[in-house]
Amino acid sequence: MLTRRRLSLAALLAAVSISITSTPAGAADPTSPPTVHAEMLAEHAGDTIEFIPGGSPAPMSVTTGGGTTSSEAGGQGSIAGLPNGLRREVFGYLPYWSANASQLENLEYGLVSTIAYFSVGANANGTLAKTSGGEPSVGWAGWTSAAMSDVITKAHARGVKVVLTVTMMAWNRDYTAFETLLKSSTNRGRLATEIANAVKARNADGVNLDFEPMPDALESQYTALVRKVRAELERVEAGPYLTVAVTGGAASWNEGYELVDNADANGYSLVSPGGAHALMVMAYDFNWSGSGRAGAVAPIDSPYVLDSREAMTAFLARVPPSQLIWGVPYYGRAWTTTGSGMNSVTCSGAGTCQAASWASAYVDARQAAADHGRRWDDAGRVPWYRYDSSTYDTWVQGYYDDSASLNVKYDLVKAHDLRGVGIWHLLMDGSRTELWSRLASEFKDLPFTDIAGSAFVDEIIWLADEGITTGCSPTRFCPGDPVTRGQMATFLYRAFELPWTSQDFFTDDEGLVHEGAINRVAKAGITTGCSETEFCPGDPVTRGQMATFLSRALALPPPSNDYFTDDDGTAHEDAINRIAEAGITAGCTATRFCPTGIVSRQQMAAFLFRALAP
Repeated sequence: MLTRRRLSLAALLAAVSISITSTPAGAADPTSPPTVHAEMLAEHAGDTIEFIPGGSPAPMSVTTGGGTTSSEAGGQGSIAGLPNGLRREVFGYLPYWSANASQLENLEYGLVSTIAYFSVGANANGTLAKTSGGEPSVGWAGWTSAAMSDVITKAHARGVKVVLTVTMMAWNRDYTAFETLLKSSTNRGRLATEIANAVKARNADGVNLDFEPMPDALESQYTALVRKVRAELERVEAGPYLTVAVTGGAASWNEGYELVDNADANGYSLVSPGGAHALMVMAYDFNWSGSGRAGAVAPIDSPYVLDSREAMTAFLARVPPSQLIWGVPYYGRAWTTTGSGMNSVTCSGAGTCQAASWASAYVDARQAAADHGRRWDDAGRVPWYRYDSSTYDTWVQGYYDDSASLNVKYDLVKAHDLRGVGIWHLLMDGSRTELWSRLASEFKDLPFTDIAGSAFVDEIIWLADEGITTGCSPTRFCPGDPVTRGQMATFLYRAFELPWTSQDFFTDDEGLVHEGAINRVAKAGITTGCSETEFCPGDPVTRGQMATFLSRALALPPPSNDYFTDDDGTAHEDAINRIAEAGITAGCTATRFCPTGIVSRQQMAAFLFRALAP
């Protein structure tokens, strides 16, 4: 039986195919495995991306702001004035390999507070890695690109901060570069100046430092670098917002980051006044490529590895909650395993089958779960899937986070009043919207006061954001109320942007607030009324009628299957099968649609979301 323990050095290195090199004297080995930041940075190191150089981005508007912290006035880092009606920090990494037009069109600037461009490397002599082989390095080319100019300008228009992430990785355990940089005040000063100038030149708002892993012997020098960077940002009047990325086990295992003053006579920690405003805790990779058992990368609870609840408790014992940004994964991980049971022993751990592991973006992990069946890990509070692989001739298990599991993590963040959340990494959800909606429902001022408990809160937020609904009152949505035919007409005309018509189709809607909308949907052929001359605007909409409205509005093609048993011979049967085939409905049960059931306002939101959301 596998016991819960820290992984050995040999296991860590073998699993990620990193060669062992000599460790300088005094530099302690870290406990955590390589982070996904380091893993993906190495994966994309050889990318050839033709970035177009960009002009100067627009600076942050003094009217939109970008959030201020009390630590800027010597306090402990509590945050105020966040953009977009956000109640907590939503910090998201944007790596250079995602800084392209096709992916950036999915970036919701209205649901983040800080975008961290990832990344430009730091050299041992204190210079930024701006070139590689005589050409601009891919990280620097991305930072100075037209694409990032556009990101910064759009972000600033919403009051959203954009910061530069500066990285230095030593997961091969050769800390020579770390020591050369951090033990020299000259090199530390040079790097601080280069960072401040790089931030100011792009009208950016600060920096995120991501140095991994940090040996204990260098933690005081690293704190000195952090403080020097902060001072230099302020000296050149660049954006001063400073965050430091730390490993998820840093508080549990004392991994070289000075979370509290280490009695080195300087009297400072990383987050003391004049240092970092906040720590970005990489609270993932608790299960990683070399794990002995398959499991969530960020389990809430686990009998096998350090988990999110334990890690958060350890951080809160050392760092004020207002200075903790809790990282969450927009990715999952899969392993070959020896069996089909949840948290099975991996082939890497057992050595009896072909070892393999891979990280997957949210959209890919979600699709794998759709293909093989979505399951739920009650302890880890995450979805997972499994299948018998013909490629590896053994089982494969994958674990990932979705809207439901992220909701559990967000609740933990709110329960402990943390500063906010940090996403690794933005745009791994592609064009899907549910993770954005979850952020909105958890951290943004809701458009209505009565929707927090609705099962369709994400869909209602989307409806309001799209301007399809203004609620049943200025503050309420009335999610459980039935939708009337008049209301449905208004929802449809707004959703499909139907043009005005002067033609009057019905006699029973004269003077009603919905009359114009009713005429628009009639003109578009979406309705023929409840009779030749009447629309019956006050009657509730049935599920069958909803199917017909949507089938006509979307011009759905004829169905190839009969999906339900309780609509045979009804006027709406064809439309019901059309919306089922389009994925807009799964019925009220696996075999029934309940066509005469009344549609509530929140159910209407779900129908429209499935029909129209990207």
